[in-house]
Parts: sequence; C-alpha cells; structure tokens
Amino acid sequence: MADDDRDQLDKTFDLKSGATDSGAVSEYYDDWAESYDETLKSWNYTAPMDAADLIAGHLRPGDRVLDVGCGTGLFSIAMRMAGDFRIHGIDISEASLKLAEENGAYERLVAVDLQDVPLPIGDNSMDAAASVGVLTYIEDSAALLRDLCRIVKSGGVITFTQRTDRWDELGFGKTLEALEREGLWTILEITDPKDYLPGNPDFGDDIRVIHTLCRVS
Repeated sequence: MADDDRDQLDKTFDLKSGATDSGAVSEYYDDWAESYDETLKSWNYTAPMDAADLIAGHLRPGDRVLDVGCGTGLFSIAMRMAGDFRIHGIDISEASLKLAEENGAYERLVAVDLQDVPLPIGDNSMDAAASVGVLTYIEDSAALLRDLCRIVKSGGVITFTQRTDRWDELGFGKTLEALEREGLWTILEITDPKDYLPGNPDFGDDIRVIHTLCRVS
C-alpha cells in the first residue's frame, strides 16, 4: 500500500476507535495481515487462548465450531491445542484468510461480510461459535448474535468478547439479557474484565475485555 493510501486509511480507521465500515475494516486488516500475529504477540494478546479455554470444556471431540471473524487464525490454533474440533472460519479480510489457511487448523474458510446478516451458513449447522475481538466492528451486534443462535444447534454454545469501553457505552449487558428474554439463549458465564492489549500503549489497562459464554436454547 502506498504511503498516501496508508495515511488516508488511518484517517478512516484506527484500532482503538474501530469502525463499522466494512470496506475500511477489510482494507485495514488486509494491509496488516502479514505482521498481525507478531504484533499481537508483542502486545501480549491472549483473548483467543482465553476464549478457547472458556468454550472447549463444553464441546465434544469432532464438534463443528464456527470462528466468526477468524482473521489469521489465532483462535483456531488455541482450539487445536484444546481438543479435536472441526473449525470453520469466516472473515472479511482475504489476506488474513490466506494466512489462516496456511496454519492448517480449519476445515473450511469463507470470505464473509459480518455486517450482512443472515450469514451464508445453514440453520443448526454448527455445534458452537466463537467471535473474538470482532464486535467492535459490528454496527448491529445484536443482529449478528441472533443469527449465530440460528446457526448453532439447540444446546450448543456461543462465546464472544466485548471491550469494556464498548460494554459500558452500548449498554451491552442489556443486549445479552434481551436475547435471553427472547428465548434465544441462556447466559452461562460473563467473566470479570481481562487484559486485552496490555502491551499497546493506546489500550494499556484502560481498555480490557469481557468474555461471555451462552448456551443456545
């Protein structure tokens, strides 16, 4: 990417503020893909491992898990260490998907705009779903979570993260409770805030992340 293009992209998207414009998100992560894993490692990013630890005990060997916003595949690597699962990944960044394919942990990878629901995935076709570090970029997170309840079969589980700043700004806890009242899921666990990107000075200890685990009704 040329420097002028990079400067223009930085004006429309930065990691802390995020964006819900699909084109900006796709371009940003395409550009970052090659150095993404190494950068996240330097920032002490553990959310994929924490999410895998939270969900793996609720799964059986061979269960199909949808990695929603899979990026380069960090969650799938964590899940591969946690057990024998069939992981399917979807993401908007084509460059990230190419790198995810190289790690060999996915059964299938598809380019998908997560803003556009319903997602192109069949009803009751998955045993579980996970979305780590993604909801910051979703305009209507409730619509996406409802659609995951369509995709994951009854009795299956969904785990996802939300940053503490967005949790407070959006009243995100009320969204989760509303979906429970609609009979879509039962909330099994909402964790205490965990470190998110402690090695990134723009985040530090000010912005942390909350993990949620729900069972589909």
